[in-house]
Amino acid sequence: MRISDGDAEARRKGVQFRKPKGYSSGMRLRGTPLRLLLGLLLACLVSGAAPAQAPEEMTYIFNAPESSLDIRYEYHWEILRTALEKTSGKWGPYRMSGSERMTEKRQAHELKNATGKLTVMYLGTLPDFEKNLYGIHIPVDRNLGGYCVFMIRKERRNDFRDVASVEELKRFSFGLGLGWIDVDILRRNNLQVVTGSNYDGLFEMLLHRRFDIFLRAAVEVLDEQAQRKDTLPDLFIEESLILYYPLPMYFWFPKTPAGKRLADRAEEGMRAMIADGTYDEMFNKFQRHKIEKLRLKERKIFRIENPFLGPETPFQDKQLWFDPQTYK
Repeated sequence: MRISDGDAEARRKGVQFRKPKGYSSGMRLRGTPLRLLLGLLLACLVSGAAPAQAPEEMTYIFNAPESSLDIRYEYHWEILRTALEKTSGKWGPYRMSGSERMTEKRQAHELKNATGKLTVMYLGTLPDFEKNLYGIHIPVDRNLGGYCVFMIRKERRNDFRDVASVEELKRFSFGLGLGWIDVDILRRNNLQVVTGSNYDGLFEMLLHRRFDIFLRAAVEVLDEQAQRKDTLPDLFIEESLILYYPLPMYFWFPKTPAGKRLADRAEEGMRAMIADGTYDEMFNKFQRHKIEKLRLKERKIFRIENPFLGPETPFQDKQLWFDPQTYK
């Protein structure tokens, strides 16, 4: 180590040098500012302090609408968005974006394989989903979608008034989308089903007599008819019947650590909405006029079983389930 002329002179005069703590022969401190800087650095290292980092953005990628007329899921994604807003303080920023358009089968494939092309799915429950995905067991639409009305051709408006049982419904054919969960539910109850591969095409299939009834959920049928009143004026909503089966629709996430984190945040927000009344407020805002206009309370209800429900189904929590007879 080279000794400066000033240090050498001081040593000749008998000045004692005290080595700083941590000093070594390969280290030379020059001046007080450097000592202070090193002291602060040492304090940071000892305390484990590190520069604060902004929370990572959580990304929720959902299936895009099937067409420009497809607004079936506006309410459901608004429920998710509100839940994420309610948890921003704890969980940080988020982003919701639409994926390319996918069939229900494709959505399940992308989620189960955690491809990243989809990170959240809105569908009914199946044993396969319960085993291979994370689900939030809160029916997003309070199972209003389980109350199905019949979209028919206007010329047949009087053909269903005398139907008195599920057995009598078996003489009619029901139109549904290829791969929809409802297809297997109806077939397991021995009802005739005709499938179509295109959502918009199903309305055309009905008018071209490919089937008798396009089975539509109470949450969607009014919007569908209104959007097509000019182009498909012969579409008609049957006025007296409901076909009901429990069909809780959940948000599903990949069964990965990242998917679990997305699910935990969404569930926390949804339960906060239930607790503070936001959940009911949004349901009433989006659905009350549909319930009243369709006169669900006055219709004859035919009930069939959903054989795909498991013990996870929260039947015991009555506040999660819509009932036309008790709804106010």
